Amino acid sequence: MLSYTVDEQAGVIELIVDGAITRADYEGLIPVLEAQIAKHGKLRVVETVRKLGPIDWSLWWQDVKWVADHRDKVARAAVITDHGWIGPITRAAAALFSGEMRVFRESQSEAARAWVREG
Repeated sequence: MLSYTVDEQAGVIELIVDGAITRADYEGLIPVLEAQIAKHGKLRVVETVRKLGPIDWSLWWQDVKWVADHRDKVARAAVITDHGWIGPITRAAAALFSGEMRVFRESQSEAARAWVREG
C-alpha cells in the first residue's frame, strides 16, 4: 500500500509505503507529484518505508523513466526506515538526483521532516 499526504503550503509530500504497491497507487501519486512540481518548482518528499511488498516489474520501469525525466526536480528527499538494506540503495539512487537525499531511522522521523522543510 502506498499512501500520501500533501502539505500544500510547505510543498512537502509525505509518502508511506506499507506493503505492495499497486498500479492504482502509483498512477494516483504521479499527478500529485507533477502538481507539486508545477506549484513549487521542486519536490520536497518524506518517504516512510515500513514494509516493502511486491511491486509489478512494469511499475519499476515506469518509475525509473519518471525519475530520469524529473531528476532535477527534487530539492530534498528523506527516506525513513528501519530496514538496513534500504539505506545503501537510497544513497546510491541519490546520485541520480540534483537535490539532496538522506536516510533516517524511524526514531528520527521528526528530524527527517524538519530537514526536508529547511533550506
